[in-house]
Amino acid sequence: MKKRITLRDLKKMYGEEKYYNTPNDFGKEGEDHINISIQSETRIGKVCDPAYLKVINYPYVGKFNSVSSLWYWVRSENLDDNIRNLTGAKLKAYADQANLHTNYVPNFKAIIAYATWLKIRSYPDVIKAIKNLDDDIKLLSYHVVKSSGLRVRTRYADLMISICDELFKAIKEDREPDFSKFVTDPDKAGLCFMEGVLDKILTEEKIEELKAQEKERLEHRNKKFEDQEEDYEEVSEEEASSEEETSEETQSVTA
Repeated sequence: MKKRITLRDLKKMYGEEKYYNTPNDFGKEGEDHINISIQSETRIGKVCDPAYLKVINYPYVGKFNSVSSLWYWVRSENLDDNIRNLTGAKLKAYADQANLHTNYVPNFKAIIAYATWLKIRSYPDVIKAIKNLDDDIKLLSYHVVKSSGLRVRTRYADLMISICDELFKAIKEDREPDFSKFVTDPDKAGLCFMEGVLDKILTEEKIEELKAQEKERLEHRNKKFEDQEEDYEEVSEEEASSEEETSEETQSVTA
């Protein structure tokens, strides 16, 4: 006998239990929530929206006029470079016509998270504002119907709220974001999560060559950091020794 679907089951299926599915339950933006939307009343909310106009220079694939431009570029079958410069209504129309809303991309969420991080960290004022946010502030994502003021959840609320939640926590805790939680295809998570996109146009040999170069750069950077740490420790030891000698000389003169 087929199990009867209850209202509870439907809520679980369609996510109605998630707090951000009911944006009209919240008060004034900035007081109990931040709206991740181009319609946001706050600078934080506007900047975090994928459509915010800010050139993103993503490693290995280059520049895009916004995170949204990158969003649809990686979803295009032939990586159409016309998309790089499209924004706003023109980008939406292109995406609708080419049916780019549902094309699967390995590690898509990690790509958008990293691109959003590149954008946010370029604004010191936004970083400071995020650090000053109350810990109880909720993240929402909605558009406002002009005629009524009704709030309508965005289609990308699930994705952008989870991304911004991690980015905001990282900023508040003075650490790098944990992008691994957004990885869906570990085997294609190399080259800043773009491996599953680059394999559309690059040979396997070329990708392996790039990965080897990336590994070499990371090792060189880590070695440089370790050398700096050793130099710092040596200087600290020398300063400590100098202070001890000065102290002993002072005691000798006093005596």
